[in-house]
Amino acid sequence: MWRVVEILYAVSALFALTQGPVYRLWSESGEYQQFIALPAVGHAYFATFVVVQLPALVLLSRRLSSTFFSERRSQLLLALMIWLGLSVTWSTFARQSLPEFVSLILTTSFGVYLTTCFSTEEFWKIVATAMSVGMSVSLFAIQRSWDSAVGTEEGHWIGIYYNRNSLAPVAGVALLAVVGMLCTQRKGKNFGGPLVATASIVITIGAVLTMWRAESRTSPLALSVGLLVLGTWMVMRWGAQHVFSRVRDFTAALSVAFIAVAAVVALRAVSGLANVSGETATFNSRGPLWSLSWSGFLEKPLQGWGWMAAWRTIKFFEQGEWWAVWDAEWSHNGYHDLLLGGGVLAAVLFAGVVWCGMREIGSQASLREAVPSFLIVAFVLTAATQESFFIGTHFLWALLIAGLFLPRTANNDELVKQ
Repeated sequence: MWRVVEILYAVSALFALTQGPVYRLWSESGEYQQFIALPAVGHAYFATFVVVQLPALVLLSRRLSSTFFSERRSQLLLALMIWLGLSVTWSTFARQSLPEFVSLILTTSFGVYLTTCFSTEEFWKIVATAMSVGMSVSLFAIQRSWDSAVGTEEGHWIGIYYNRNSLAPVAGVALLAVVGMLCTQRKGKNFGGPLVATASIVITIGAVLTMWRAESRTSPLALSVGLLVLGTWMVMRWGAQHVFSRVRDFTAALSVAFIAVAAVVALRAVSGLANVSGETATFNSRGPLWSLSWSGFLEKPLQGWGWMAAWRTIKFFEQGEWWAVWDAEWSHNGYHDLLLGGGVLAAVLFAGVVWCGMREIGSQASLREAVPSFLIVAFVLTAATQESFFIGTHFLWALLIAGLFLPRTANNDELVKQ
């Protein structure tokens, strides 16, 4: 019974981290902000996300073994968290950096909790269920004509997420969860097999319909790039097995690095600029934001402005070619957020976490478990080029961490028995 309760908790918490449910929860209270300024509705958001993730932190602290910190990816992740925590001390807006860092720590812990305290099969079913709840509630909101559930001009679907670029990733992850469920489903289950197959068909239809009606480019692009990187990995893995067997474990990491370099080269060729911040139609004309972010990084390349502090600092808008950009609070690019928040060292540590995590995925003998892990990582890494997904209290950051740490089958089985 307690195991069922914990699984339900994990589903509910992951659903809450899609952010739309929490924002909807406090939407009516937020309307009174102009009459009663304090406490701000942002405080309610922060407190809600903390309460949602605290049980996972407590459970993880009781179950996480010391061997976890002996892995290189764990050490690099810990170093990244420490460095971003230290950035609060020199932040240009510390009262913004501190709660953002607390949120990042909690969501990182939640991602590790998902991959450590559940078997791989359970993990993908939890993800599929949480995403399905989000899509179902959004469909209900659209049918009931809730406020902002449908775009006023184009008529695209938004659901409970206030933004189509927040709804579409939920649908995209749902598709990947279906792949994960089918790949990790254990053989010999008379009842589980048909049930998983039926659920997979229903979720796939709902996810495709949701992405189509949301009319967002980010998630289809991320899925396409994920499949491209997967194909690249399969080719490199086959070549390594037949030609260079010693590099087989590194093929997953090398394929991601190869596609990343190719994307940067292609972007520079299209934009005709000397850096990756150029405005191109391919990336939804976010050039002004990226140009400002890049010039801001060049202002403080070593230590950064403090975690998530730059876009809240007046001085930040006084530099760069696009200093008069519209009122914005995000880079709309997770990599720029890392560079602005913690400078070069933060980017290097993050790249190290991804490299080591992908190396572990590539070293797995079973492709049935490695492929869905690879896809979820590739999806989030690609989607982060369009939105600020490398932040706390966001399900994509939790899933990225979980994907990079998923190949922990032996530890998972031991924990499940407890």
